[in-house]
Amino acid sequence: MTNREPFDIEGRVKFLNIGPRQLDVLQSTSGDIAATLPRALDEFYARIEKTPDLSSFFSCKAQITHARTEQMKHWHSIVTDRFRADYLRRVEKIGATHARIGLPTRWYIAGNSLLIEAIIGDLIRKSWPENRTSSLFGSRTPDDVRPRDDLVTRVGLLIKATMLDMELAVTSALDTAEDQRQAEAIEQEKALDMLAGALEQVAEGNLSVQVDAKLRDKSPRLAMAFETLISGLTGIICSVRENAERVEQDARMINRESQGVASVMDVQVNDLENLSRTIENIADATKLIAGQTADVNNSVAECEVGATHGEKTVSDVTDAIEKISRSSNEISQIVGLINELSLQTNLLALNAGVEAARAGDAGKGFAVVAQEVRNLAVRSAEATKQIRSLIDRSAREVEEGVELANSAGVAIASIRKSIGAVGTLAQQIDEATNIQSSRADEISKHVTRLEQETRRNAGAVHQTARKGQAMDASSLELTRLVSNFRIDQYTARTPWQTASSGNWPDAGQERALPEKVVAATY
Repeated sequence: MTNREPFDIEGRVKFLNIGPRQLDVLQSTSGDIAATLPRALDEFYARIEKTPDLSSFFSCKAQITHARTEQMKHWHSIVTDRFRADYLRRVEKIGATHARIGLPTRWYIAGNSLLIEAIIGDLIRKSWPENRTSSLFGSRTPDDVRPRDDLVTRVGLLIKATMLDMELAVTSALDTAEDQRQAEAIEQEKALDMLAGALEQVAEGNLSVQVDAKLRDKSPRLAMAFETLISGLTGIICSVRENAERVEQDARMINRESQGVASVMDVQVNDLENLSRTIENIADATKLIAGQTADVNNSVAECEVGATHGEKTVSDVTDAIEKISRSSNEISQIVGLINELSLQTNLLALNAGVEAARAGDAGKGFAVVAQEVRNLAVRSAEATKQIRSLIDRSAREVEEGVELANSAGVAIASIRKSIGAVGTLAQQIDEATNIQSSRADEISKHVTRLEQETRRNAGAVHQTARKGQAMDASSLELTRLVSNFRIDQYTARTPWQTASSGNWPDAGQERALPEKVVAATY
């Protein structure tokens, strides 16, 4: 026994009124007990083998045989050792064994009651045979009193001795169990102190700490749980560190990309503003073109009227030139007639001169007249030649004028046709310009809405960039925090690797299985 007072055997024996004489009487029953025990123990262990709660304490027949032998020795010690030191050591050992193997007290008391029943039964039957005429508790004779009182004394002493033996064994078992509990509590406290120290290091960020080998030996499940915790935390910290680094990289990338997108959005906003102004200018220019196109339509209409009038004028000029041509022909005919008359007059004057020459002096005056007439005829012929030359030239010029007038008419007709085509094109341009102006207004509205949306998107992108900067700062802080943990890179595992590794001990591994009985004594 550790840290316990020894049995107060004297006080117990005194309370039970067991003195030297009673010890002598008790010792005298050793022969009767030795005679009864073989049969009683055979029946007892046969009953144990049929009881699963008790048979599990024996793994083989040899253990039962050994326990039976020890039982014989112990019962002999109960009645013969007079409760001395050897007996006390034996009963203490029995109680310690019961505590070590986990034998319930109820089975110990029940087993002893069976043996006591057999021993007392045989003792009564031997002390009071069946051929006795009087009963044990009936009428008495002087010869019956002594054996009966002797039997009562022996049975009473046997009962008190066995009860004292069981009480000592149970007390020893309880004391042993208490010692074990206290020892386990101390060891548990030490283990918890070790674990607390390790957890304090973990709290300080040291995940490379390992449990002491003593803790692993004393509480393998606790050590395994701590190692699993460290492994899981290491895996988590590694995962958090890796994720924090990835988040930091992603945050930086998001920040850069957001700033780049924000810059692009700002440029787009400026471009859209310029585009909006340009479209407004185009719309204004289109409206101006539409007004100018209307003026062109009016001018084309006026030109078309003028061309029509010019075409009519050219036609009238052509008719007048044709009339002049006809008049020139008539004049040419008259000049030809005058020319013929001049020739005839010249011939007549020539003939008159011939006749005047024939007349001599009488014809001199007529000859002078004839000569003048002839000169006049010559001048008339020359004049008619000049007139004919002028008329011919005028005829040629008239023909040229007719041709030019016809060409001018064709040209004016072509111009009039072209002016009509220009008018059609101008009308189409006017219609297209109106459509373009309407569409330019719609485009301007869409561009304005797009500019507003782009401004909102630019604001959102700037906000995203700011959040990216904040996330970058948070990820840096997270990386700094997880960097404070010291981990063992060789044992770092993720929590699911730990859980799937099957390293958790079974509940039965927390303590050794109950030892089989080697020297069980009831």
